[in-house]
Amino acid sequence: MSILRHHIVLMFLYAGATGLFFTLLWKDDRRARIRFFLLVFLSLFFGGIAIGWVMFPFPLK
Repeated sequence: MSILRHHIVLMFLYAGATGLFFTLLWKDDRRARIRFFLLVFLSLFFGGIAIGWVMFPFPLK
């Protein structure tokens, strides 16, 4: 099984790419870029895990 078929790996890549995109788009200072990237990356990655964990007891069927 390919590693790119795991949800957690795909979520990690998505959070990294999105964080990098918005960081380069909105911030100019090096320190501000690093802090903003970490904020966006961690929010997307751990926020997705938290939302998935909250939704787990409520299946579609």
